[in-house]
Order: sequence, then C-alpha cells, then structure tokens
Amino acid sequence: MHTRTISITFSILTAAVLAGCGSSQPTGPTAALGSAPTSAAAPASRSNHFHATLTLDGQPEMDADGNNIRVTVDVTNDGAGTFGSTTEPNNVNLGAHALDTEGKVVINDLARGHLPQIAPGATGKASILLPAHATLGHSVALLPVRENVGWFDTWGTKPLVVGPFQACSDATAGKVCDASGKPLPMAAPAHS
Repeated sequence: MHTRTISITFSILTAAVLAGCGSSQPTGPTAALGSAPTSAAAPASRSNHFHATLTLDGQPEMDADGNNIRVTVDVTNDGAGTFGSTTEPNNVNLGAHALDTEGKVVINDLARGHLPQIAPGATGKASILLPAHATLGHSVALLPVRENVGWFDTWGTKPLVVGPFQACSDATAGKVCDASGKPLPMAAPAHS
C-alpha cells in the first residue's frame, strides 16, 4: 500500500511539472515580448539552458512566389550546449512572433524555420519564411524555440526584431514594403 501511495504521488507531481513546461509564451494582446516567465521559478542560468545571439544577414526579401518574406539570420550559440533542428529530445527551431506597434505578441507561432546544429561558440545561418499576409502592419520577433520546452528569451536571449511590414502604395500594389515605404527586394530563385 505504501509503494502504491508513493507511485500515485510521484505520478501527480510529474504531471504537474510537465504541465508547466509548455513551449508557448502567453498569447493574446496582453502578452509582452520578453516578459518574465509566468511560472514562479526564476529563469535558469546559461549553463543550464541554451542561449543565442541573432543578427540580421542582409535584408528581408520577398520570396519568388510573392507570398512569403524570407529573413536570413546568423545565429551564434553563446550557451553551453549544441542545438539545432535535430537536437534530441526537443529540437530547436528558429521561431517567429508577430508584434503590434507596442511590441506585444499578437501571433505567437507565426512561423518556424530550420536551424543547423550549432556548437557552443559557433555561428550558423538560418532562414525563415514569414507569411506576408500575416505580417502586414506588424513587426516580427525572431527567436530560437526549444519545442515543447520554451522560447530562448525565457533564458535571456534577446529577440531579433524586423519590420514593421506594410502593404505598399497603389503604385506597387500587391507588394510588401518596409517601414519607410520601400518595397522589399525579390529573393533570387533557388537553384536545384
């Protein structure tokens, strides 16, 4: 009977801990980017979790199909462990949030992009396709996300913010423009 009680107690505690480990940040208009984690636990140090620095590589471009904005970034791993899209048990991808004019998350899981495996101290290049229709009127915050665990800003990584993006004037109807009204360049066609 004592063993059964311990087993049930352990199962309940395990379920409670796993329930607090969702991969998403708070959503909705009140969720601010970079806000403190919602759990009572303090963020862990870099030695216990992944950490990265992101820098823009070039400028955002319209993909050849005109439906997506391609953003390429350099991701430097300044944490303690190797990460990337094939990291086990929880892969790490490049993720995107759409932000309103006040910097609040309005679309939590806007897009995902593949990350190469990046060792501590190394830099890898990654691209992400942002759906143009969902980015109009918004800026976009790019961050690595450890699937089913958390976004890297939970552990101190600063998001890379691009945009805001807007529909161009009538002269360039159907195009996406940057904040200054200049149309985004078209990406070069991919070579097979």
